[in-house]
Amino acid sequence: MTSPPSLRALSFGFVLAIALPLFAVGLFGLLALKDLSVLAWLGQTVLPLYAWNSLLLCLGSLGVALLLGLPPAWFCSQYEFRFRRWAEWIMIFPLAMPAYVVAFAYTDALDYSGWLSTWLRFTLDDLGISSAETLRHAWPEIRSLPGACLVLGASLSPYVCLLAKSAFEDRPTAVAEVSRSLGLSSIETYFRVILPMARPAIVAGSALVVMECLADYGTVAFFSVQTLSTGLFKTWFGYGDQNAAALMGLFMLLLAIAVLSWERSARGRARYETSGKANSNRQRLVGVSRIWVPIASLAGGMIGFFIPLALLVYAALSADSLEGIDKLPTQAWQTAIYGLYALLTIIPIAILIAYGQRMNQSQFFHHAVRMASSGYAVPGMVVAIGLLACSSLFTHALYSMFDLRFTLTATSLLVVGGYLTRFFTVGFSTIEVGLARITPSLDQSARSLGLSARGVLFHVHLPILRRSAFVASLLVFVDVVKELPLTLVLRPVNVETLAVAAYQFAADERLADAALPSIAIALVGLIPLLLLGPRLR
Repeated sequence: MTSPPSLRALSFGFVLAIALPLFAVGLFGLLALKDLSVLAWLGQTVLPLYAWNSLLLCLGSLGVALLLGLPPAWFCSQYEFRFRRWAEWIMIFPLAMPAYVVAFAYTDALDYSGWLSTWLRFTLDDLGISSAETLRHAWPEIRSLPGACLVLGASLSPYVCLLAKSAFEDRPTAVAEVSRSLGLSSIETYFRVILPMARPAIVAGSALVVMECLADYGTVAFFSVQTLSTGLFKTWFGYGDQNAAALMGLFMLLLAIAVLSWERSARGRARYETSGKANSNRQRLVGVSRIWVPIASLAGGMIGFFIPLALLVYAALSADSLEGIDKLPTQAWQTAIYGLYALLTIIPIAILIAYGQRMNQSQFFHHAVRMASSGYAVPGMVVAIGLLACSSLFTHALYSMFDLRFTLTATSLLVVGGYLTRFFTVGFSTIEVGLARITPSLDQSARSLGLSARGVLFHVHLPILRRSAFVASLLVFVDVVKELPLTLVLRPVNVETLAVAAYQFAADERLADAALPSIAIALVGLIPLLLLGPRLR
């Protein structure tokens, strides 16, 4: 069954539009290579520091994510203990709160000038213990690279936890029993048998953590950690050096592609038989493990969601006055409008491209769709730079050809275009999975009854895809609410979303004022977790 030429042309046109910012970054980066002095200057000054800090950030955050994500995944899939069902919910809650919001919450409490340190100093003074100087040297610095690793690792641990838990539950149930019958202890069975079997899932979760660390801007900028994303922002908007920014954008784009390639090569051709159902024969815990296992299973959710949320609520309630509270409804409305624009743009395009891919068996088209879907792995700052470059070319072409002065820079159209490139795969993957469940025989029956390809889409597929479209819309909306760097760079001057407002308050050291928009972001992020929680678990 072939697709009509109009459907193929329209689908391919949207694929090109989605991938255009990525191509622009690559093109401008390659053009900047003509002047090797720029590359030499970057190599001799800032690029090694940015790359080294980014590497340390990725490795440190991945270590924290594995430490907080793997134990609860294993315990909840293997053992029966008190609060296990609560732990299965709590482990996914950090997905609702962006890492930069977690950073704001912990900084307000754990900074040396924060309320916790201040309270401790006054308490020591009241007790007659003069240890302010000792406390100053001993107090941990949250605004540091280790602090950023802790915040990002805790926020991203559900990626590792969810995929590893699924792999642990889908393993053949007799594997552990057979390994123990051969003389292996429980710990040896875990490290020598279970972990190797779950390696593809763990690698996939680790790749997601690394890509999110490369894409992060709010956390590292707030903590003053010099990474590639903060360096790109500073180079383009601070120094106005577009050639150096283009080279850094190209470098970050290549890094994202390298991480995707690493994830695929690390999985290799590994295939493992699964039981197809969750493990129902969980072992009962005995002894002291009944205490520390629930604590370890709840740690990720507590560090990544509940403690930051409590700190934000405390900051909001303890503030003398909240200057930005009158603007909160406007910020929430503008955030909702952008989320609505994004899902009304992304979901129809995702359905059209998924249907075009179903009808079109061309390998070239399939590869083009996969290329467009890689935008989610690319940092939002890189997408923003690519769109600004495209806007500059568009403005120059209009002026040269038609003597028109018109620019897309700082317009909502450019913001929605950035969302399309960045979050297309969020909607597309959900629609694609839903479409794959519709058997081809249903299409053939509809066509044999006289329906055109367009009629099959509107009268057969769309009614069946309503649930998938709802889930995709929900996920796209929440991602738009949490997105910071792309909105911060591309938004019009008079537009302030919740994410931008929270970041600007925090950057001005008004952390109490940043609490309310941060809480609003977290509550919006909870919506898909509460609705889709059973599926995620």
